[in-house]
Amino acid sequence: MKTTIDFQNGKLFPMILHFSIPAAVSLLITAIYNIVDRIFVGNFVGTSALAGLSICFPLSYMMMAFGLNCSAGGSTLFSIFGGRNEQEKMNLSFGNAFVLAVISEFFLMLFLLLFADPILRIFGVTETSYEYAITYYRIVALGCIFQGLTQLFCDFVRVSGKPFWGMCVTGIGAVTNIILDALFVAGFHWGVAGAAWATVIGQLLSTLFGAWMVFGGRSQVQISLRIFKLKREIWPEIISCGFAFWIAQMAMGFISLVYNSQLGYYGKDAAISVYAVIASIMTFVIMPASGISQGIQPIIGNNFGSGRYKRVMNTLYLATGLSVGITCIIWLIVMFFPKQILMAFGGNEDMFAIGISGLRINFCITPILGFVMLATTFFQSLGKPIPSIVITMLRQVVFLVPFLYILPLFWNINGIFYAQPISDALALVLSLILVIREHRRLLQKA
Repeated sequence: MKTTIDFQNGKLFPMILHFSIPAAVSLLITAIYNIVDRIFVGNFVGTSALAGLSICFPLSYMMMAFGLNCSAGGSTLFSIFGGRNEQEKMNLSFGNAFVLAVISEFFLMLFLLLFADPILRIFGVTETSYEYAITYYRIVALGCIFQGLTQLFCDFVRVSGKPFWGMCVTGIGAVTNIILDALFVAGFHWGVAGAAWATVIGQLLSTLFGAWMVFGGRSQVQISLRIFKLKREIWPEIISCGFAFWIAQMAMGFISLVYNSQLGYYGKDAAISVYAVIASIMTFVIMPASGISQGIQPIIGNNFGSGRYKRVMNTLYLATGLSVGITCIIWLIVMFFPKQILMAFGGNEDMFAIGISGLRINFCITPILGFVMLATTFFQSLGKPIPSIVITMLRQVVFLVPFLYILPLFWNINGIFYAQPISDALALVLSLILVIREHRRLLQKA
């Protein structure tokens, strides 16, 4: 296997940085797709239009869920097979993941377009935001396949030892999205339709560049027609390994739905707009943790495949220290400058009244998420999806949903914002227990 990265003997900390920084920037770029849309729409169209985009937030999670299931599962197997020097299985991992991504995203697109109105009703759309929401929804749904393939190409280029070029796959689309948002929304005054078309065109360009990288022989994937035939020993493993990410994304979409419903009940469009800001800023707060999480995946997978178990655990602990430290810096910015953050999204006095305390409460213990997210990726990188699924389901659904309905009864709208940090604290305890158990198991093997 030709690679410039020595996963099994290279210095760990520089290697973690080498993979994590481009991955974090790539995630930042992905976040920009939605955040830039919200900034332009909030400032040039209005609060109701911003609420309409927030209502559509679960849509982006659903689109990413199917792409991530295929890309994360396929790239995990790719790394493990790489540690064993099994090139043919590495190729099959990509080919099968590609086919699964195209099929799943195509049928998701059909489903979303056929049932647009009832889905938006389920999402909690209000009368004042419906017109904006349905316009944005129908256009963005057309980009399902491009969203999934962008993620797939990015992940496989990254685990091929080229994290910078993986970052460029998403970067090209994000830069396009920013330019077209300024042109379509601020320049041509096309409103939410302009923001939606800017997003889809950006995703299309990212897909084309990613295809040029992988199909042009610029990754470790060796392309041939036979690798696109679904193999019974490969594709179920891809779905299994990536299933935790599918659950995480679908759970976040479901939680967005619950948030919109509860916030609409307690605070109307202003509260829903505040959640649009919180969801956007949360992406920035957890971005370093997510980037490091993705960055260590090929390192852990490769070393686990080659039986270097002590190096696997050392990678996790080094990454944890780095993740928590960086997340604290961004967390402090949110704690001290919540009003300025809201103002960037066109915030008004109604949003300030709810959002300043809401931001601080929602993010009060966010730095601990660094370890929780790393724990989820750690188990997925070992090809052990069950612990990842358990952590994700409990944190995002079992713990969180009851709190979203119970806590507002005591603390009104602030109770909604307290639900997330309490769920995160419980998930931290569970993650520590599971990681310590796996640590002992790996040391016994070593």
